Amino acid sequence: MNQTKTQIFYSGSLNNSIGQLINQNENKCPRWTPLSKIKNASKVRKIVSGNNPNCLIWKGTNNLEFHQTNNQIKFFTIENEEIKDIQSGYSTYLILTKSGKVFSLAQNCSYCEVPLSDPESSTFEKIRPVPFFNKKENNRKVDTFAMVGWSNYFVCKDGRLGDGTSNESKNLPVLIFENVTRVFGGVQGYGFFFTTKNNELYAAGKNSGGNLGTGNSTISQKSPVKVPNWKAEDILYLQTNHDHSILITKEGKTYGCGLAFSNGFTQDKSTFTEIEELKNKKVVEYFGGSRISLALTNENELFGWRFDPEILPTGQYGNTRIQTPRKFNLPKIFQNNPSIKLKITCGTQCVYLYPSSNNCLIQDFQKLFESKIFCDSKLSLNENTQIPIHKIIVESRTNLQISTIEDLLNKESFSKQEILLFLKWVYFDEITNVDSLKHIFNSLNISYPPKNTFQKDLHDLFNDEDSKDFTLLIKNDEDEDEDDDDEEVYEEILVHKIVLLTRSGLFREMFENTTEESKSVKDYSGKSIESIEILIKYFYTEKIELTADHDILLIIEELEDSIEYYQLNENSNILSQLNEIKNKL
Repeated sequence: MNQTKTQIFYSGSLNNSIGQLINQNENKCPRWTPLSKIKNASKVRKIVSGNNPNCLIWKGTNNLEFHQTNNQIKFFTIENEEIKDIQSGYSTYLILTKSGKVFSLAQNCSYCEVPLSDPESSTFEKIRPVPFFNKKENNRKVDTFAMVGWSNYFVCKDGRLGDGTSNESKNLPVLIFENVTRVFGGVQGYGFFFTTKNNELYAAGKNSGGNLGTGNSTISQKSPVKVPNWKAEDILYLQTNHDHSILITKEGKTYGCGLAFSNGFTQDKSTFTEIEELKNKKVVEYFGGSRISLALTNENELFGWRFDPEILPTGQYGNTRIQTPRKFNLPKIFQNNPSIKLKITCGTQCVYLYPSSNNCLIQDFQKLFESKIFCDSKLSLNENTQIPIHKIIVESRTNLQISTIEDLLNKESFSKQEILLFLKWVYFDEITNVDSLKHIFNSLNISYPPKNTFQKDLHDLFNDEDSKDFTLLIKNDEDEDEDDDDEEVYEEILVHKIVLLTRSGLFREMFENTTEESKSVKDYSGKSIESIEILIKYFYTEKIELTADHDILLIIEELEDSIEYYQLNENSNILSQLNEIKNKL
C-alpha cells in the first residue's frame, strides 16, 4: 500500500532512535522526519509521549508498542481485554480497557504517578494492572481518565471522580466529585478540568496567571470551583499546562487563558478568550506540550505558538518564541489534502503527526478495493489489461459511464499502475503521484484537485434512489396476522448492495450465500425499522441522525447492539455519537 495515508512524522531536536531533524538549513518550520521504525502505521489508533521522545503506540484492538530512545522497541498485549484509550503523564503511561480496568507502564522512580502495588520496582519492562480497578471486590469500573503531570484522575462509570495519588497507600483513589462526565488534563498540567451531568465545567489546582479560567490569576484551587460562562455540551477538547489552558468548542472555536507567554495572546488572560488569529478557522485537533501548542483545522492547516527552538526550530520567525498562532508547513504528502484526517500528539520534547485511523467509511472501502470481492465490472485498457471494479462506485465518483472512462483512458495509453493509483482515489480518496493523477483527471475532464470528498459523494449516492439495486426486507411485527397461514408482512428499504456488504460483516456473509441474481435479503435482527433506517444512512454518511419524532431511548439501545450484531468495523464511532446524544437528553 502506498504510504500517503499511513506514514507517521516526528519533529524534535534530540538525537534518538525514533527520529531526528533533517534539512537543518531549510528555512521552514517545523521540519518533519518520517519514522521508518513504526511498522504497519495504518493500524495506529493513538500515540502518546511523556517527558522524553519515548512514545507508546496503540495498534488495533489491544496491541501496544513502546519505542524508546535507547533503540529498543517493546511489544505488549493486554490479554482478554480490549483497549479503550491510552494516555501519558510526565513519566507514566496509562491504559484503559473497555471493561473498565486500568493498566500502567511506568519507570522505576520515587515520584511514580499511578497507584501501583510496588512502584519502587516498576520499570518499562512490564505492563502492570492498577490494583484498585482490577479487584472485583472494589466494584469500580473506569469510564474515562486523564493524566495531569505527576497525577491522574479517574471517572468511574457511576460518575465518581477520584484522584489516583491522594492516598498514601496508592491503592485507594480518593473521591473528589460525583456526577462527572469527562475529565481533562495535560502532560505538564498543574491543574485539571472536568464536566458534570449538570452541564457545568469545574477546575482545580495551581492557577498560574489565570490558567484555570476562573477570572482570577493568583488564587489556586485545592477544591474544584465552577468555571463561569461555560457549558459542558459545548466543549470538544480542553487541555491544561502549568501556565495556560486551551479550550476547543464543538464548533471548532479556540479559546485560551493563562500567561501571555503561552496562551496564544500578547497579554495574560484569566478567563477563556477566543484566540484572534484562529477566529475564522475550525480547529479539530489540538495538543500542547511544555514548549509547544499546535492546532489543526478541518482543512489540514497547522498553526503553532509558544515553542522552543530546540523543539520546532523557528526558521523564518527568528530565534524567539512565537506568542500568537502562526501557520506552519505540513509534510508535503498531507498538504492541500483535507480528506486525510490527521492527529497530533506532543511530549515535552517532541511532536508526532500521524493520519487518523478512525474514519471507518474510508477504511471499509479501502478494504473492499484491496480485496476485490464482489466486483461486477471491469476497466478494459490497452494491451488487453482488465482491472476488476465495482461499477456503481466508479461511476458515482466520476459521473461517467464505464465505457466512457475506458475510451478516454485508452486514448492516452495509461499504464495499469497509473490506473490503480486513480482507483485509490475513487475508492478511498487517496491522492498520490500528483502528476499522474492530474493527467488522468484532465483526460476524464474532471477538475483537479477534486472538490468533493468520498464521504460527500457517498452521501449523494444515498439520496440517489434510482441507482439503488437491492431491497432490505424488515419484518413488520405490528401488521402480522395471528393466522399462521397468512404471508409474513415486510417493510422495504432500498439500498446499494455494495454499500451494505462493505460496511457490515453480517451482510457480507449473507450476500456470499445468495445468488448474484438475488435482489433482496431479509433482516432477522428484530430491530425497529426506524433503527435500521438510521443505521443504513450511517453506512453512507458516518453520522447518526435522530429527530424528536423518534423513540430516542429505544433507538439508542438498538443501535448500541448493532455494532456487534451487524459486525461493524471495530473503529466504529457509533458509540461515541450515541454518548453525545445521551449527554444532551
